[in-house]
Amino acid sequence: MVEPYRRLRTEEDEANRRREAERIQAEMQRAIKDKLTELRAIFYEIVGLPAQARGYALEKFLNGLFALFDIDAKAPFRIVGEQIDGAFTYEGEFLLEAKWQDEKTRVADLDSFAGKIGRKLDNTLGLFLSMNGYQESAIQTHSRGRPVMILMDGADLSAVIEDRIALPDLLHRKRQYAAQTGDVFVSAYALLGG
Repeated sequence: MVEPYRRLRTEEDEANRRREAERIQAEMQRAIKDKLTELRAIFYEIVGLPAQARGYALEKFLNGLFALFDIDAKAPFRIVGEQIDGAFTYEGEFLLEAKWQDEKTRVADLDSFAGKIGRKLDNTLGLFLSMNGYQESAIQTHSRGRPVMILMDGADLSAVIEDRIALPDLLHRKRQYAAQTGDVFVSAYALLGG
């Protein structure tokens, strides 16, 4: 007589736990959307800044974006002989380089960053964000051999702040693509299928 009641009670408890988990998940999604809206507004303010101020504001903006997705990020730091724009831990250790210059990033800029990565512990990778993209020769050169970085551009960042793809998913898929193909750059929109 008690067993059917106990089974019914267990099913009700399980249904209540599921509803609570769904409610918490929906709240988290809402909070992320709200914060993305706030970050998007900050980003559009940054666009209007002069070049040097824009670069520093981008670094601060990126720290906020990483924090939103619970990615452990470190602010810019200096070690003997080099400046590092930042570092973060996501499926491994990454150094971060962010550039917002008028021209596309050249091979020499990626060479310099690859050198910084090479002076760190094995398995350290790099994420290079160039808001205005890359010269084709830079992408081709750093897609040869054993790449040590993945590349991101302004369109990729836009896809994240417009909530088309979550930053952790983008990083994971870019890293996976580079591991499978050797190509250090694939756009977020290509990963999303269009």
